[in-house]
Amino acid sequence: MKETSIFALDIGTRSVIGVVMEQTMKGLEIIASESMEHKHQAMIDGQIHDIEQVALVVKAVKDKLEAKLGYELKQVAVAAAGRALKTVRTQVSQELEDFDEIKYDDVLRLELQGVQMAQTELIAGEIQEENLVYNCVGYSVVNYALDGAKIRNLVGQKGREISADIIATFLPRVVVDSLFAVLQRAGLEMMSLTLEPIAASTVVVPPSMRQLNIALVDVGAGTSDIALTSDGSIIGYGMVPMAGDEITDAISHLYLVDFYQAEIIKRQVLEVAEVEFEDVLGNSCKVKSVEILEGIEETVNDLAKQICDKIISLNRKPPQAVICIGGGSLTPMLKEKIADYLNLTPQRVAVRGRDAIREVLGAQNLAGPEAVTPIGIAVTALENRGLGFAKVTVNGKEIRLFEVNKGTVGDALLAAGIDMKKLMPRLGLALTVTVNGKLEIIKGTRGKPAVIKLNGQEVSIDTPIRHNDVIEFIPAEDGQDATGKIKDILPNLMPLRIGINDRLFEVKPVITMNNELADMETDLIDNSRITYHMPCTVGEVLEQAGYTDDLSLYEITVNGESVDLLYELSYGDNLEVNKPVQAERALNPEDIPERQLGQIKGQYDGQPDSLAGQDVDLTAGDTGQEEINASKGNSAGQDGQELPLLQERLNFSVNEGDKPTVGMPPEQTIVYVNDKQILIPRNNLILTDIFTKIDFPFTPPGPGARLRMKVNGYAAEFTTPIKTGDRVELEWYS
Repeated sequence: MKETSIFALDIGTRSVIGVVMEQTMKGLEIIASESMEHKHQAMIDGQIHDIEQVALVVKAVKDKLEAKLGYELKQVAVAAAGRALKTVRTQVSQELEDFDEIKYDDVLRLELQGVQMAQTELIAGEIQEENLVYNCVGYSVVNYALDGAKIRNLVGQKGREISADIIATFLPRVVVDSLFAVLQRAGLEMMSLTLEPIAASTVVVPPSMRQLNIALVDVGAGTSDIALTSDGSIIGYGMVPMAGDEITDAISHLYLVDFYQAEIIKRQVLEVAEVEFEDVLGNSCKVKSVEILEGIEETVNDLAKQICDKIISLNRKPPQAVICIGGGSLTPMLKEKIADYLNLTPQRVAVRGRDAIREVLGAQNLAGPEAVTPIGIAVTALENRGLGFAKVTVNGKEIRLFEVNKGTVGDALLAAGIDMKKLMPRLGLALTVTVNGKLEIIKGTRGKPAVIKLNGQEVSIDTPIRHNDVIEFIPAEDGQDATGKIKDILPNLMPLRIGINDRLFEVKPVITMNNELADMETDLIDNSRITYHMPCTVGEVLEQAGYTDDLSLYEITVNGESVDLLYELSYGDNLEVNKPVQAERALNPEDIPERQLGQIKGQYDGQPDSLAGQDVDLTAGDTGQEEINASKGNSAGQDGQELPLLQERLNFSVNEGDKPTVGMPPEQTIVYVNDKQILIPRNNLILTDIFTKIDFPFTPPGPGARLRMKVNGYAAEFTTPIKTGDRVELEWYS
């Protein structure tokens, strides 16, 4: 393929037209052209539905052109119609330095910045709602300004600020990707892409005509594309998803013929007075053209109305004139209907073809309104008004990046659908608590920023890229939300270690979280209220050590000196707690020698009714001998015999047919482990003494598991003293 030539393809709903154009001494010249219709309905309303079928037609057109030219065609310029066309209008400005003369490159950079701004606005709005990805396929400059004043051409001027009002047009990526797929299968590479109305307006409505308010309507087979000019520029684009195929469908249903026979009838209706055809049932038919026109008039009305409604929507008023191009513009009665709806005279609505393009020579056989768009595509590419692209790979996925962007790593990531929020990590949420009324904050972690590599080298997001570059993107890692335990926010509290009855005891702080007892290992809860204090008085320490009796009955000394419960202890103090003086104490039957119990029991053998159900009080008398005081009788037996000597008081009752029941002796301890009562036949216990008496899984349930131990709600250790009535809590936690 010659470097000076351009191969352009108009891939339409009904047909494919190819032209090869060169810049010669005479001007722009078409040196070869070829067209071919689709054999099947491979395209509907301008959208490719069957890639393989469309590729076959494109390749056939390419092969015929290569046979005419004698060389291979490798690159091609194309245009898209697209049902989901999106247009964004934006303004962009740029400050200049030192009043330098404005060059063409300065203007081009300004335009591209405007296109990027429009793309950003579209991404921030409609794309997120529709979950689509859009590619920019063309743009037009509405006007330029120099230091705030409108100007036709910025090149060569001098000033402090240049600006531009730009309209950029976008298509869903699926539309663009289908074009790439077709060209690839036909052995072609896309060199330029534009929009059909942009291409057509380039040759039919040149800048010298754009002062007029003109509507250019490209009526194809599936879509009708619209461009509007005013005040020297193109001011808007639009599309109607209805065109010539709707008329063909109406004829098909009206006369029971297939789509292709109906297309032939539509073309003949303005050429002959009577049309002959065969319907799908094999019937030979002759129908007057006037009758056919009457049958399709309602559909033509609908098409004309939709086109005019879109023009009014874009222009806010009827234009001065309408120029119709494209094969569908030859639809019978369409031109007249458009004039009626817009209240224009019939002369203000015209169908233009090759005759409207004076500056392009050659291939005079390529005539009619369908020739405008392929010629416009070629001219747009030759003038570098189309969009080239770079092919890059992002995380193993091939991305086509249009050169309307500056070509940075960031542009490639955006085109690949990378979420820009993944560039920087989210800071982990903080934990906020109050400790004794003071606010404490534990911050979340910062996380790790994204890593971007270009061809194996770590780069920043604004690094330029080139064709075939390979980009690797590793998303940022968000920071972890703050977590912690109570020990993480409390000051370094020195434990208070003292001796209690010659046993080492470590006093722990009393901690609450949201008014509930907690310990150093308790997990923090956001917005919780934490209080703590270190017990230091004798009363507080003994309460924590498990002394639940009335402490006023005890004799308490610290380092050998008698103290009260409010005495403040110091590190290393030795606390002695003597048992309270007891007037009497309950015993178990096992505490009484069997000989004595036998004698007691013998006093009442044969007299069950005398003491049955009555309490019997055995008390050591002043003489050191035991006395029996009952509801009946006195301290001696019935025969006056004295009881054997007992050292302590017993409280028991005698029930009929039973042995006497006697109270619990001090050598046995009752504790509650996880709310289950446990009896241990000894006293002066520590926590580990009960482990062999309970059913608890002391093997950790998994890695990292820790054993939590509490006595009476306080954190405990293996050496914590245990007394009757204590409540022990044991559980594993992670």
